[in-house]
Amino acid sequence: MATENGLETKTSVKESFEKPKEPGMNEWVLMLEGIFNTINHVMIGVVCIYTSWLCWINGFSKLYTWHVFLCLLGYHLLMTEGIVLFYSGNGWSQKLTHSHKRTVHWLIEVVACFCVVLGIALEIYYRETSNKRHFSSTHSIVGLCSLIFLCLTFVNGLMSLYAVELRRRIKPIYSKLSHYLSGTVCYALGMVAIMLAYKKKIYHQNTIQEGIDMMFSFTILVTALSLIGVVRTVYNQLRMLPK
Repeated sequence: MATENGLETKTSVKESFEKPKEPGMNEWVLMLEGIFNTINHVMIGVVCIYTSWLCWINGFSKLYTWHVFLCLLGYHLLMTEGIVLFYSGNGWSQKLTHSHKRTVHWLIEVVACFCVVLGIALEIYYRETSNKRHFSSTHSIVGLCSLIFLCLTFVNGLMSLYAVELRRRIKPIYSKLSHYLSGTVCYALGMVAIMLAYKKKIYHQNTIQEGIDMMFSFTILVTALSLIGVVRTVYNQLRMLPK
C-alpha cells in the first residue's frame, strides 16, 4: 500500500511538471505586443506620410528635398520594419519562418542602406556645388556617425549571415552580437539625426509647430518601441558569452 501511495505521489508530481502552463499570461503578453506594435506602425505611417507631404510642398526639384525624403524612407520606415519583423507581435511577418524573416530582413535593410547612402550623397553633392560647408551642424555630424556605423553593420551583417561557414575563424555568437550592437547604434543615431532635422527650414516653413512637435514625439516613441526587442536580444547574448 505504501508502495502504491509512493508511486501515486511520484506520478502526480511528474504530471504536475508535465502539465502545460496556463496560457492566460502568454495571451496577455501577445495581446500587449500586438497593441504596441500596431501603435508603433501607426506612428511610423503618420510621420512618413506627413513628411512626404511636406517634401511635396517643398518641391522634389530640390536636391535637399530628396535628401530629407530618402533618409526618412531609409531610417524611419525601412530600417524600422527590418527590425520589428522579428517580433512575435508584428502582424505582417508572423506567418514567416525564421529563415524567411532573415531573407526579408536582408532585402529590406539593403534597400534602406541604398536610400540612406543616396540621400546623404545628394546632400554632399548639393553642398559641394553650392559652396556650403560640410558637416557643420550637429544634425550632419550625427548623420555621418550613423553612416559609419551603417557601413560597419553591413560588413558584420555579412559575417552574421555566414556565421556557420566562418565558425572556425570567429564564433557565431560574436559575429551576431557585433551585428546587433553596431546596427542598434546605427539606427539610434539615424533616428536622432531625423529628430535634429525637425529644426530645419523645410519643416518650419511648411508646417506648424504642433505638427513638428507631433513628429518629434512619434519618432522618439518609434525608436524606443522598435529597439526593445533588440536590447533584450543583446542582453541575452551577453549573458551567453563565455566567462
